[in-house]
Amino acid sequence: MITPDVNQTYTHGEDLDPEVVPNFEMSFESFEDAFLFYKKYVGRVGFPIKKNRKRGTTGKDFCCSLEGKHNTKVQDGDRKTSNTSKRDGCKAMVCAREARGGGRVFFTRIVFEHNHKLNPTPSMTKRMRAHKVEDPSMMNLVDTMHASQVPHPNVMRVLRSVAGGVENLHLTERDVQNRRAAHVREERMDDIPKLLAFFRECKANNPQFFYEFQLDDKNVIKNVFWSHASQQSDYADYSSVVTFDTTYRTNQYSMPLAMFVGFNKLQNVVFGQALLRDERADTFEWLFKQFRAWHVTNKFRNELNQLNTQHPGLSETLTSVINHPLRPIEFEQAWAAMLDKYEVHESKVLMKLYDERNMWVGAYFKEIFCGTMTSTQRSESVNSTVKHGYCDNSTAIHEFAKSFLKLLAHNKEKEAEEEFNSQLSRVYTRAVYKVFASRLKSSTTFRVRPDPDKAGHEFWVKAVVNEEIPEESKFNCECMRIEHTGMFLAEKCSLCFLVRCRKMFYPLY
Repeated sequence: MITPDVNQTYTHGEDLDPEVVPNFEMSFESFEDAFLFYKKYVGRVGFPIKKNRKRGTTGKDFCCSLEGKHNTKVQDGDRKTSNTSKRDGCKAMVCAREARGGGRVFFTRIVFEHNHKLNPTPSMTKRMRAHKVEDPSMMNLVDTMHASQVPHPNVMRVLRSVAGGVENLHLTERDVQNRRAAHVREERMDDIPKLLAFFRECKANNPQFFYEFQLDDKNVIKNVFWSHASQQSDYADYSSVVTFDTTYRTNQYSMPLAMFVGFNKLQNVVFGQALLRDERADTFEWLFKQFRAWHVTNKFRNELNQLNTQHPGLSETLTSVINHPLRPIEFEQAWAAMLDKYEVHESKVLMKLYDERNMWVGAYFKEIFCGTMTSTQRSESVNSTVKHGYCDNSTAIHEFAKSFLKLLAHNKEKEAEEEFNSQLSRVYTRAVYKVFASRLKSSTTFRVRPDPDKAGHEFWVKAVVNEEIPEESKFNCECMRIEHTGMFLAEKCSLCFLVRCRKMFYPLY
């Protein structure tokens, strides 16, 4: 800090409005009114102020914050921080006194001269604590954006736009950050009682709302599960496939978020959610238990990585064996060939994977409708939506529950819009219709011709096809993709076209 020149003084300019300059003729109803007037003058001139508490109840001193000298009892060698004091002995101040016998307040001493330069620009004065201006409407806007998880840079961008430019914005980035921190501290107080109060309110609004919580040995909530009435209705309609995942921590306590997720015509549907203290087996006793390919391979990840290091190329072959075969018999043959090729018959991890193949190899559950879901990608997709729009790791639990309700309302609105804009809405949403239309178009491009490069051919004899196809016919494909995903295949569309075309054109010949 530059040492001030004791012979140099600074004061307000002659062009300053006399109405804002303190004088001895002025009187005020209270000390607070006198301080607010002086604060207005200070803001126009550009220096920080403070209230001097040395006076009694009959007088107040309002001083420049740089008044006095900083005396420290700490030796320079023992100082833990290198922050220097801003006090440099400035004498600028006003003394306010109450008239004898009580009544109005007057200025009894006024010192305009400073021993430091003044900063009358708005960009400087707004950084001084005494000149902070908290516009209620602006602060409400800040709170709303914070509650909506708007990133800090975007918050500042909106505030500058609303204020008409950064020079007109009376808030600094630090002010906005402090506002958010204060809100977080406030919301953390009585978090669990606020959560239960919110649940009771939901129950009062709709008796079908369900919530349950589990207490630990200290009578503190350990886990909590809840489901809104609309979610229960969705479960009744779309529970053909349910996934469960606990991959995202959404709150200040780092409690895992567990969700039961399904789908409605390729749209995510959340049936219920829980916040858990931990991921122990006993915690999941009352929750959904189902594992697919991701769970199994993730469980043996370390062993598989070690095996892949010892046998280069095994990882690619294993992936192909898992994903490519159409039927169990083909999987069995491919698995045996893989074991022979890499000589890994004695691998314990591969033995474990093989023993559990009914749970994770697609060839063994193709006839089970999974809505294109063979792992927990639906839950992970919802997790991403929650993370980027509704909460973060500083969110209180009761705030998270409220934010999740907003997410459900948003999803319902999107579903209603999709239903309104859908073609064939009784069968397909637009998302599914686009997939179907693409496959329908692809079905017209199929041509079957011999491969001249092949000297021999292999065939799987499945059935004898009659030339005459009945009016009411049922076609099945061995890949069972219709049963597995609910979507028509290009091959089957092509077959349907072939039947229709025969009926249309054969009579002409």
